[in-house]
Amino acid sequence: MTLIPILAACANVAMSASQLSVITALRRAQNTKTTVPMLQFTLSFLSSVLWLKYGLIHQDHTIASVNFIGMFISIYILWCFWCLSIIRTHVENCFLFTTLTGVLTVGYIDHSESPVALEVFSTVCCLMPLAVLASPLSQVGNVIRLRDASVLLPSLAILAFFNNVLWATYGYLHNNPFMLVPNIIGAAFCTLQLALIAYYGRAAAQMPAAAAATAITSGVAMTEIVPRPVQD
Repeated sequence: MTLIPILAACANVAMSASQLSVITALRRAQNTKTTVPMLQFTLSFLSSVLWLKYGLIHQDHTIASVNFIGMFISIYILWCFWCLSIIRTHVENCFLFTTLTGVLTVGYIDHSESPVALEVFSTVCCLMPLAVLASPLSQVGNVIRLRDASVLLPSLAILAFFNNVLWATYGYLHNNPFMLVPNIIGAAFCTLQLALIAYYGRAAAQMPAAAAATAITSGVAMTEIVPRPVQD
């Protein structure tokens, strides 16, 4: 019984840390003049903030502690996006909007005495991990069209799968449907990502910089963040 929270906490921290692999993609993007989507990481930041509050409300130190760590990892990743982007206002606007959303949501639950407010907040928390895990699937069209799943991160998908399985077990043992249901669905999302990676491979991620740059000029889809050019 006590082993599951420990394993779930370790898996959650490992999954958050695995997102740091995007920094390598950002540096590669500098050389290839490509872009890296940041939606997943802004949603991850917001999810960590809301689940941190959820853990504090319910005095669940396991939930609170892992999301406290995840929040700061997300902030660091977003800072890397800001440092490596030539259009910094886009990153700033995304971060400010996400932060404002988190502050307003937490403020709402702090100042509301209605029991319905807690149910609404718990439902929002329930949906956030699904949004985080589903966000890479917004690239499915490009993956299928280009027959290349380089935009998906296999390490993150694998860790997220095991993380979801453990937290679903944690939710089941604690009779908490707000943790059980989204983590079951999240595991299914991760399975789909891994299936796409296994079927299409990640050819562009293995390309030399010059070849990848040629692919871009030949029509590879651009995404959200335009990286800062490499300085001589």
